[in-house]
Amino acid sequence: MATKLVNQQKDVDFVWAKSNIGNEPTTLLVFHQGESGFASFLAGMGLIGEEKPICKIFSKLHSVGAFNSAPEPTFPEWRLFETRNEDGKRFFILRITHAHPLPDSEANDHVWLYTYPIVRDIVLELNSLGVDELVYLTTNLLQSAELSQSDEEEYAMIPIHDVAVYDYINHKNNAMTIEGEDIDKPIILAPPAWPFASVFKAMCINEIKGIWIAIGGRDNAQFIDKETSESLLNYCDSVLGLSYSKSKFEEYEEVLQGFANYTKPFDMDRHLADSGKDMMHG
Repeated sequence: MATKLVNQQKDVDFVWAKSNIGNEPTTLLVFHQGESGFASFLAGMGLIGEEKPICKIFSKLHSVGAFNSAPEPTFPEWRLFETRNEDGKRFFILRITHAHPLPDSEANDHVWLYTYPIVRDIVLELNSLGVDELVYLTTNLLQSAELSQSDEEEYAMIPIHDVAVYDYINHKNNAMTIEGEDIDKPIILAPPAWPFASVFKAMCINEIKGIWIAIGGRDNAQFIDKETSESLLNYCDSVLGLSYSKSKFEEYEEVLQGFANYTKPFDMDRHLADSGKDMMHG
């Protein structure tokens, strides 16, 4: 049996499945499974495929409910996976299972308070392993909302079949889609996407090769935004050289279909983090 390694930063505990991960140039790819439409969830889990987590990330600041269930209890941690692209380059894939909810008003905005320490400690922990790039997969969540005509004119609406890539290093430049379109309107970046990019830029001690937020369009008419997830996977394939498991993609799509009539985000989050048919612990 492999020996675990437990490391502690200030607010986060890291339970590594093995103690000899090694230091080499590595890209950290991050997605949050609870986004509206679940496009980044399907894409991320397709990229993970059959891989098992190499690290379980615990924190008192995680947004974890008080109650659990037996059998097959929901796990409270974020999970880190390891894979390689077609050229053999190492990627860590971070599956964010839950995040502090967005506020209803400015008076209730504590997202940074609960997000920053976790992201900071993850970046500090991964510094020693050679992580020097960040790619965050997300969707244009503004397209999930009921927008006024003035909002649609003011903010960017990304085509469903396309992905806009924002270079967080060159932050004054506009985002560009993979089809070459310049996005000349603001894109609303919700946490934890922009905190990851900002904190990584500030605290990665390795020579940073790049920080990108890949933002898919969003079809707000679809509970499961499969087309956008496929666009994100196309970006990962064509730009990052990462392949994905079609069977796992379809398996998770089937799981989501079973929850299409759920209306409570908390219940949905619990089911996405549950083991189900031993898939969610993969």
